[in-house]
Amino acid sequence: MKNKKRLLTIAAVFAVVAVAFIVLTFMNQGFLDIYRAYKQDRELTRKIEAAQAEVDSLKAEKESLKSDTAYIEGIAREKLGMARKGEKIIKFTAEGKD
Repeated sequence: MKNKKRLLTIAAVFAVVAVAFIVLTFMNQGFLDIYRAYKQDRELTRKIEAAQAEVDSLKAEKESLKSDTAYIEGIAREKLGMARKGEKIIKFTAEGKD
């Protein structure tokens, strides 16, 4: 009788723990929802940091375009194919390609 009561008590405790685990894990705002929210927060934080780095880079480039004549000249030469007065631009092509 004593063993049966003890076994029922253990079974009841196990059932309560199992139900609590299921509720805490799978129900709304359970562990899985909290974990998903944590992962989403990490991903959004990473995206924000990347966007902020891009903003900082663009601000620096904007300042260079406003005031750094060497930077402006470099862009004009490299991207626009411009040259100073008296300079000649020579373009090379890959051999066999016209």
